[in-house]
Amino acid sequence: MNSVQNLKAAISKECDTVPLLQVTSMCKAKTNKRRRLGPKPVVQLAHGVEGTLLNEAPGNVIITNPHDAAAVYMSGCYGKGSMSKGAPTGLLDQSEHLILSPCEAMYLVEVGALILIQPELKQVCRSDLYKLWMNHDAGFCEKFIIYKHFRDKKYTVRSGIKYGGDFMLYTGDPNTSHAAYVVKVMTTAQEPLWTDVNALRRVSESVAKESVLSYVSFSHANDRNNPDCVDSAIVSHVLLKRWIPERDREIASQKPEKMKE
Repeated sequence: MNSVQNLKAAISKECDTVPLLQVTSMCKAKTNKRRRLGPKPVVQLAHGVEGTLLNEAPGNVIITNPHDAAAVYMSGCYGKGSMSKGAPTGLLDQSEHLILSPCEAMYLVEVGALILIQPELKQVCRSDLYKLWMNHDAGFCEKFIIYKHFRDKKYTVRSGIKYGGDFMLYTGDPNTSHAAYVVKVMTTAQEPLWTDVNALRRVSESVAKESVLSYVSFSHANDRNNPDCVDSAIVSHVLLKRWIPERDREIASQKPEKMKE
């Protein structure tokens, strides 16, 4: 039994005491064409878990209770271990804690799965959280909107920093499958150069992933200062693909032959 299975077994022993919240996730078809299957029902164990807000940048959240941390992670692969790169296997022996990014924590707060408190044991409201993270990162608004957009679309969203993006999108468990897309959020605070975008595409292509540029627009420029803008924002995406002239010429040369047949 591997570490992830041990984590699942540890949670299942106590799951009767945790309120259940039904969610869905996507599973990935094991075909050469990367065909996606429809939503697959799973159980989210995390509900009303307490996390501590770290005031220093970038404003991450830490969950120290091992059972709560395991429940949050297993409910949708949220967060990472404080001592590990992949699944937080040290939660079982309490050798590490679960760390949530601002986008992950904000999303869990929005769905009622997480309650955040400051070190002085004071609960933090949604609007104060939004202002805090906007102060740490001027592009947090757009990044969170895109994060929420893909989470609501049933993707598992993880950090994409190692490939030069903001997020990686999985259609299954990140511990057993590879990401299909690398997402770069085009923020108003810091517009990337096209040389950076081209570098992102080249890196993504080298690891068999597709690059996505995600844009967020608002009806009014000052809407992004209010957390309620999340529900009214307009999201659009651009999928980057490499143009190969030789391939286009081959396709064009084959068309007359097909028409003769």
